[in-house]
Amino acid sequence: MLTSAGKKRHRIIFQSATETIADTGEPVVTWVNYRTDEPAEFVPTGGTETIRGRQIEAGTRAIFRVNYRDGYTTQMRILHDSVYYGITYINKVDGLNRELEIMVRSSQ
Repeated sequence: MLTSAGKKRHRIIFQSATETIADTGEPVVTWVNYRTDEPAEFVPTGGTETIRGRQIEAGTRAIFRVNYRDGYTTQMRILHDSVYYGITYINKVDGLNRELEIMVRSSQ
């Protein structure tokens, strides 16, 4: 089922990681914008809480629906409303090259 353009009212930024080597020899990961101002539908699907050590970590699971484009990978992340989401899975809707469902998870 295709999403109407009116539902894609959110604007997101896709970022990809670039690794460089610092003067100390340590790898440094920098995130650079891959695609900006991408229209998307944002669908929260649930929240998570985990305990690590003595701290509680909260997160959100969601789906972003975007128009189909080549090049998106699970090594990228999405910035939406000041929250970073790691991409966990990318699904072609109905197996066609029209729309993508991008499953994501944030940790805040």
